[in-house]
Amino acid sequence: MRNRILKFGGSALAATDQIEAAAAEVARTLARGVTPVVVVSAMSGMTNRLLATARRLHPDPPGPELDRLLATGESQAAALLSIALHQRGLRARSLSGFEAGITTDRCFGRARILEVREGPLRASLASGEIPVVTGFQGGTVDGEITTLGRGGTDITAVALGVTLDADRVVFYRDVDGIHTADPKLLSASRRHDHLDYEAMIDLSEAGAPILHPQAIETARAHRIELEVRAIVGDQGFTSIGPEAMRDPAPVWTVSLSHPVSVLTMEGLPQDMSMLARLHTVLERTDLPLEGCYQASQASLSLSLLAPDLDGPPLQAQLEDFLREETGLRYSLERRRRRVTLVGKGASGRRVSKAVEQVGARLGPPLATFWGDHHRAFVVPENEGRSWLASLHQELILP
Repeated sequence: MRNRILKFGGSALAATDQIEAAAAEVARTLARGVTPVVVVSAMSGMTNRLLATARRLHPDPPGPELDRLLATGESQAAALLSIALHQRGLRARSLSGFEAGITTDRCFGRARILEVREGPLRASLASGEIPVVTGFQGGTVDGEITTLGRGGTDITAVALGVTLDADRVVFYRDVDGIHTADPKLLSASRRHDHLDYEAMIDLSEAGAPILHPQAIETARAHRIELEVRAIVGDQGFTSIGPEAMRDPAPVWTVSLSHPVSVLTMEGLPQDMSMLARLHTVLERTDLPLEGCYQASQASLSLSLLAPDLDGPPLQAQLEDFLREETGLRYSLERRRRRVTLVGKGASGRRVSKAVEQVGARLGPPLATFWGDHHRAFVVPENEGRSWLASLHQELILP
């Protein structure tokens, strides 16, 4: 029988009925003559709640203890899904990342996989079990629990797919694949039937939290097929692989973020040692940040985007740094939205014209961020959906 990795994200395991739906999908895969190996994330919101609790007790918790705490979210989800599979008469066993053979370095919070030993999973499969593996985590050679950083469950899933020579890795989400825009926000969006690895890398570099970029890079290196599909229903899916997209549009997707905070720091001296200290502080926050420098003759300004709920903790963690560095000014603006265009033509004249037209109606963007194949704008929260619909209409629907 072929091996197949089934990865269930937090949004696909948010409640009991969704865990039961995941168990039903595992059973269907097995009935089709495919051997499933399951990888799970923590239930939706669990990791953030655990992290917030830890930081209320200690502003900078020790790495080994924080990893041990955060790993309990995935352990809970794996055990619950395993119980649901037993209820269906299937033999299942939940395994920690380390028990599944994943060995990492000692970089707590951002560990990298050093080795995946296939023996533990092969033994579990040979005994007739369905392994349910905790994503996002592994262990050092001496058995200390480590975590792989935000989105690390995707890395786990693809690493196991490579190790077991799986025919594909299937990512279950709360929507049926990858669309030109979020269908929950824009009913006119269309699902992409196929994307190539390069398009997915462009999407991840643009900040869309669909699949972790390291997972995509690993899949590309080993030419392993990926799928993104909904946990319920059979509306279709998006396949991801080496085959190039047919006639890709200059802009093929537009996204709207959750609320974000914009932290602006002005008066930064053009001093590499000071900027290196600032980057060290930012790395300790463990937040998904995006920054944009602007230079003047004597100084730099830095604008940072962070999830809105993480705005105050981010500011608190920077306070000591800001006190030590004289002459810096900073401000924090909350309740903003990030609108992102992805495609090789995102920097082209057609996009600029469309942005000018929408800005003439809604007001100009508050800030602009650029990448090789994406362009992003910060806009007021109450105008986010209007920007999304307008740019989708101008650039994608035609």
